[in-house]
Amino acid sequence: MTQFSKHQDTLKKYFDKFDVSQLSLPTMPDWFWTPFQAFLFSRIVVWMAGYFSEIMIKAGWEKDFYHLSPDNIFLDILARWDSGFYINIVEEGYMLVYGRISNVAFFPLYPMLMSLVDLVFNNALLSGIIVSHLSFLGALIYLYRLTILLCDESTAQRTIFYTSVFPTSLFFSAVYTESLFLFVSVAAIYYAHTRNWELATIFTLLAGVTRITGGLVLGVVGLEWMRSHGWTLMTCYKKEAWLNLWQGIKKDWYSLLFILLAPLGLLSHMYFLSDQFQDSIAFWSVQSAFNRKNLGLFGIIKRDFIPILSQNFWTGGIWWNVLLDTTAAMFALAAAPFVWRRFGEGFAIYILLSIIVPLSSGTGSMTRYILVLFPLFMIMGVWGEKEWVNRFFQTFFPIFLGIFTAVFVNWIFLA
Repeated sequence: MTQFSKHQDTLKKYFDKFDVSQLSLPTMPDWFWTPFQAFLFSRIVVWMAGYFSEIMIKAGWEKDFYHLSPDNIFLDILARWDSGFYINIVEEGYMLVYGRISNVAFFPLYPMLMSLVDLVFNNALLSGIIVSHLSFLGALIYLYRLTILLCDESTAQRTIFYTSVFPTSLFFSAVYTESLFLFVSVAAIYYAHTRNWELATIFTLLAGVTRITGGLVLGVVGLEWMRSHGWTLMTCYKKEAWLNLWQGIKKDWYSLLFILLAPLGLLSHMYFLSDQFQDSIAFWSVQSAFNRKNLGLFGIIKRDFIPILSQNFWTGGIWWNVLLDTTAAMFALAAAPFVWRRFGEGFAIYILLSIIVPLSSGTGSMTRYILVLFPLFMIMGVWGEKEWVNRFFQTFFPIFLGIFTAVFVNWIFLA
């Protein structure tokens, strides 16, 4: 027998003993793989719709609009309208001119993360897109885990899919704060429900320096802490609830103290604005320049609601963006009682205040603002148990996501 034959016999004996069925290949956990699939599908829809609408229509190129990356359409289509402010903050810093549109209206966490990524890529636009997409994937992961915690896996799957293909979810990819705010707010609530108050506080602090409504997250986390110690709004009239709360404060005072540190994020930004511009609430002072004046309920009805009734739907003379924003606001408000009944008062109050605060100055951009109201998508995930509801969302959301992306890309103001 040759030396080669001896080696061949040895190898044959080895492989005869080797059972391929016992080979265990590494697999992605469901908490990552399921959200990633929703993320990937929806982002393909956004990019493809944006790309083809840009090359086929090119409406934005014929007008005097900026194009931050004319040599790369896949990047350029994700920078429209407010995107320019964030990129301006990264490249030139904050500025304030009273009576004029100023970038101090925008909170610092998103441009700060853009600046960190920009150290590697030296491209503010690309950095913003990376931050948005990573934040959105992280948001879907936390939303999936939170919904499983409060409901079940099938509801969680529907929730993240509806979130990812919602018609205005294109803003999760654009250089906007929607994806980052959804990420930090859902993470804060998730850790509150798992009683990890330290991480809940950190993410709550981050929410406060991401958007003007970030303080509302602190309210939800605070209510959850109180609920964990036997106090809720529904039982606040009972003496026992207050005794339970007092016992909770005595036994768990350190976690409550930690939660109360969350406003330091917003306070630090206010200190910066005071030091730089002698106006600690400059982000609020310039809102009138963005047409966000506090008109009150009757003022909003007169300006936004009543004109809708006089629109000519037959000829297409419709104030369509106001109609969409009004519908979105009304839908969110109508869903709040269902959220209360299914998930508790904290989530419902979060929805109500998140709608009422911007609604006090107009219905503008409501279709974008409701994107971060994750309890709204969770209740939609519950409703999706009915097959016809699920089919409706699965069919029409992606279609209108493509349409709205085309609108956004071609410089037609959407939200």
